[in-house]
Amino acid sequence: MKLTEKQIEDVFEIYYKELLSSDFELVERQFVFKNKRRADLIFIDKDKRKVIVELKRGAVTREDIGQLFEYRGILDNENPRIILVAPIIPSTIKKSFEHFGIEYLEFKIKEIQELYRSIQNKTITKTKVEIKEIISDPLSEKRVVDGNVAFKVTYNDNNWSAVCSPNIADFNFQNRTWCGIQQEFNDNCQSDKFKEVTDDFYPCMDSVALKKLTFYAGHFHGKTHNNEPKRALNIKIGKLALFTSKEPGTPENERFIFAIGQINNISLSDDYGETPYELFHCDKETAVIFNSNFRPKFWNYYQNTNTNKEKWNTGLIRYISDSQVMNLLNDLKQDKRLTKKQKIKAEKLIEIYD
Repeated sequence: MKLTEKQIEDVFEIYYKELLSSDFELVERQFVFKNKRRADLIFIDKDKRKVIVELKRGAVTREDIGQLFEYRGILDNENPRIILVAPIIPSTIKKSFEHFGIEYLEFKIKEIQELYRSIQNKTITKTKVEIKEIISDPLSEKRVVDGNVAFKVTYNDNNWSAVCSPNIADFNFQNRTWCGIQQEFNDNCQSDKFKEVTDDFYPCMDSVALKKLTFYAGHFHGKTHNNEPKRALNIKIGKLALFTSKEPGTPENERFIFAIGQINNISLSDDYGETPYELFHCDKETAVIFNSNFRPKFWNYYQNTNTNKEKWNTGLIRYISDSQVMNLLNDLKQDKRLTKKQKIKAEKLIEIYD
């Protein structure tokens, strides 16, 4: 028995609380948008957020992805949840979904066929435990990651818009892994070659952090995986990035935020044959940039999950929850040390989460 997509819809319309979430309430099936596109099923979750569920009867292909992004564009002001449900979803597509905040579920087709037979025959349904086995990775067990990120930036005394001064560069050469590596280059950051840096010409990301408002997850350095790029699959477009740093010699609890930007694009690097890595770009127009007179302290808003200590440890990024970001933005909105322009931009960023 080979099910049609309509028959799969029948199963999920009846068993949605078991297969999707007990917190969902069905709104409509085959909802028609203004552009004549149809959504298979629409629900409302416990937070009154609209949930669009798209069902596929076979393996998902790249051609299927555009439809999901179209739904996001149509309902952009409502910030909907979008869920793709299919028997097979390739790992590369899953990674794309994780970047863009699209949820997904895989189901066992034979079990769905049995449920459809029970609908036809009006027989007693399976127990909840058995139904749960149909979905290999239920939504209820997925770790929720909001998609915001804090980025660790090496201190730069030229406002992250040029190379460091010789004194700061010397400190970084001795205490920062990448700085120490590129110190050995014929043209390191202190050579005449880099007297001027631009968005397209620079020795390191730290020298143009405020020029470009772009960051990445870094590279591995060591005997194993040397110079291989790290991945940051839980960063999502539309969410916020906090650019953080601290002055040389200061303790970790003095780490400050010098910029907040909304992530509006993810691209791949072009490094002349090396393994490409993902670059995360923030919108310059809406970004909140702080000056040296006042920069909020990072550890006032973030806490490590495994310890209360204010310690960054390894890696360049830390994932930040929506509630932590909201606490920061709400404090900024009321802080008298901010300029009027900074407060307006903070209020605009708050609208992302309303």
